[in-house]
Amino acid sequence: MKKIFHGKIKIFSLQKVKNKKGEILKAFNKNNLNLNGIKEVYFSWVKNKNVKAWKYHKKMTLNIVVPYGRVKFVFYDEKRKRFFNITIGENNYKRLTVSPKIWFGFKGLNSPRSLILNCANQMHKKNEIVRKKINQIKFNW
Repeated sequence: MKKIFHGKIKIFSLQKVKNKKGEILKAFNKNNLNLNGIKEVYFSWVKNKNVKAWKYHKKMTLNIVVPYGRVKFVFYDEKRKRFFNITIGENNYKRLTVSPKIWFGFKGLNSPRSLILNCANQMHKKNEIVRKKINQIKFNW
Protein backbone atom coordinates (compact mmCIF):
# COMPACT_ATOMS: atom_id res chain seq x y z
CA MET A 1 0.00 0.00 0.00
CA LYS A 2 1.17 3.47 -0.85
CA LYS A 3 -0.43 6.57 0.75
CA ILE A 4 -0.40 9.62 -1.45
CA PHE A 5 -1.93 13.03 -2.05
CA HIS A 6 -2.32 14.37 1.48
CA GLY A 7 -3.38 10.98 2.85
CA LYS A 8 -6.68 11.06 0.92
CA ILE A 9 -5.69 8.46 -1.69
CA LYS A 10 -4.18 5.01 -1.09
CA ILE A 11 -2.90 2.82 -3.92
CA PHE A 12 -2.79 -0.97 -3.59
CA SER A 13 -1.07 -3.30 -6.04
CA LEU A 14 -3.37 -6.14 -7.00
CA GLN A 15 -2.64 -9.69 -8.05
CA LYS A 16 -3.28 -11.22 -11.43
CA VAL A 17 -3.26 -15.01 -11.49
CA LYS A 18 -2.27 -16.63 -14.79
CA ASN A 19 -4.66 -19.33 -15.93
CA LYS A 20 -4.68 -21.27 -19.23
CA LYS A 21 -8.42 -20.64 -19.58
CA GLY A 22 -8.28 -16.94 -18.62
CA GLU A 23 -6.64 -14.69 -16.04
CA ILE A 24 -8.03 -14.22 -12.54
CA LEU A 25 -7.98 -10.61 -11.35
CA LYS A 26 -8.04 -10.32 -7.57
CA ALA A 27 -9.51 -7.13 -6.11
CA PHE A 28 -10.10 -7.64 -2.36
CA ASN A 29 -9.45 -10.06 0.45
CA LYS A 30 -9.99 -10.00 4.19
CA ASN A 31 -6.35 -9.01 4.81
CA ASN A 32 -6.45 -5.78 2.80
CA LEU A 33 -9.99 -4.47 3.22
CA ASN A 34 -12.52 -4.28 6.02
CA LEU A 35 -15.26 -6.11 4.13
CA ASN A 36 -17.73 -5.55 6.98
CA GLY A 37 -17.63 -1.84 6.15
CA ILE A 38 -18.86 -2.33 2.58
CA LYS A 39 -22.43 -1.14 2.13
CA GLU A 40 -22.70 -0.98 -1.66
CA VAL A 41 -20.91 -2.54 -4.62
CA TYR A 42 -21.49 -1.42 -8.18
CA PHE A 43 -19.99 -1.40 -11.66
CA SER A 44 -19.91 1.62 -13.94
CA TRP A 45 -19.00 1.81 -17.63
CA VAL A 46 -17.21 4.86 -18.99
CA LYS A 47 -16.96 5.30 -22.73
CA ASN A 48 -13.65 6.04 -24.43
CA LYS A 49 -12.68 9.75 -24.13
CA ASN A 50 -15.75 10.51 -21.97
CA VAL A 51 -15.22 12.44 -18.73
CA LYS A 52 -17.36 12.08 -15.61
CA ALA A 53 -16.50 14.95 -13.28
CA TRP A 54 -16.68 16.47 -10.62
CA LYS A 55 -17.83 14.64 -7.46
CA TYR A 56 -17.16 15.19 -3.76
CA HIS A 57 -18.31 12.69 -1.13
CA LYS A 58 -18.94 14.04 2.35
CA LYS A 59 -18.70 10.69 4.19
CA MET A 60 -18.23 7.90 1.65
CA THR A 61 -14.94 6.06 1.17
CA LEU A 62 -14.52 4.50 -2.28
CA ASN A 63 -12.52 1.41 -3.24
CA ILE A 64 -12.05 1.56 -7.00
CA VAL A 65 -10.72 -1.12 -9.37
CA VAL A 66 -10.66 -1.08 -13.18
CA PRO A 67 -10.71 -4.75 -14.28
CA TYR A 68 -11.34 -3.94 -17.96
CA GLY A 69 -9.85 -1.08 -19.97
CA ARG A 70 -8.02 1.99 -18.66
CA VAL A 71 -9.31 4.97 -16.70
CA LYS A 72 -7.58 8.19 -15.72
CA PHE A 73 -8.64 9.40 -12.26
CA VAL A 74 -8.05 13.02 -11.29
CA PHE A 75 -8.22 14.28 -7.71
CA TYR A 76 -8.36 17.93 -6.69
CA ASP A 77 -7.45 19.37 -3.30
CA GLU A 78 -9.48 22.57 -3.22
CA LYS A 79 -7.64 24.08 -0.23
CA ARG A 80 -4.16 23.64 -1.72
CA LYS A 81 -5.28 24.12 -5.35
CA ARG A 82 -3.41 20.95 -6.37
CA PHE A 83 -4.22 18.05 -8.66
CA PHE A 84 -3.12 14.43 -8.59
CA ASN A 85 -3.90 11.97 -11.35
CA ILE A 86 -3.33 8.29 -11.92
CA THR A 87 -4.31 5.88 -14.68
CA ILE A 88 -5.28 2.37 -13.64
CA GLY A 89 -6.60 -0.62 -15.54
CA GLU A 90 -5.59 -3.92 -17.01
CA ASN A 91 -1.94 -2.92 -17.57
CA ASN A 92 -1.61 -1.02 -14.28
CA TYR A 93 -3.80 -3.20 -12.10
CA LYS A 94 -4.33 -1.35 -8.79
CA ARG A 95 -7.03 -0.50 -6.29
CA LEU A 96 -7.57 3.10 -5.25
CA THR A 97 -9.01 3.78 -1.82
CA VAL A 98 -10.38 7.32 -1.87
CA SER A 99 -11.22 9.01 1.42
CA PRO A 100 -14.13 11.45 1.61
CA LYS A 101 -13.78 15.21 1.18
CA ILE A 102 -11.81 15.35 -2.06
CA TRP A 103 -12.98 16.36 -5.52
CA PHE A 104 -12.50 13.78 -8.26
CA GLY A 105 -13.41 12.86 -11.78
CA PHE A 106 -12.35 10.30 -14.35
CA LYS A 107 -11.92 9.75 -18.08
CA GLY A 108 -12.22 6.56 -20.09
CA LEU A 109 -9.10 5.70 -22.09
CA ASN A 110 -10.10 2.41 -23.72
CA SER A 111 -12.13 1.85 -26.86
CA PRO A 112 -15.01 1.31 -26.80
CA ARG A 113 -15.30 1.56 -22.99
CA SER A 114 -13.81 0.70 -19.59
CA LEU A 115 -15.35 -0.94 -16.54
CA ILE A 116 -15.04 0.50 -13.03
CA LEU A 117 -15.81 -1.47 -9.86
CA ASN A 118 -16.55 0.50 -6.69
CA CYS A 119 -17.01 -0.96 -3.21
CA ALA A 120 -18.22 1.85 -0.97
CA ASN A 121 -18.68 2.06 2.78
CA GLN A 122 -21.94 4.05 2.40
CA MET A 123 -25.07 3.67 0.32
CA HIS A 124 -25.41 6.38 -2.31
CA LYS A 125 -27.64 9.22 -1.12
CA LYS A 126 -28.29 12.48 -2.97
CA ASN A 127 -27.44 14.63 0.06
CA GLU A 128 -24.12 12.83 0.67
CA ILE A 129 -22.56 13.86 -2.64
CA VAL A 130 -21.75 17.31 -3.99
CA ARG A 131 -21.34 17.80 -7.74
CA LYS A 132 -19.79 20.48 -9.91
CA LYS A 133 -19.94 20.87 -13.66
CA ILE A 134 -16.79 19.88 -15.53
CA ASN A 135 -15.84 23.52 -16.23
CA GLN A 136 -16.13 24.58 -12.57
CA ILE A 137 -12.74 23.00 -11.80
CA LYS A 138 -10.22 23.81 -14.48
CA PHE A 139 -8.30 20.74 -15.62
CA ASN A 140 -6.92 19.85 -19.06
CA TRP A 141 -8.42 16.42 -19.60
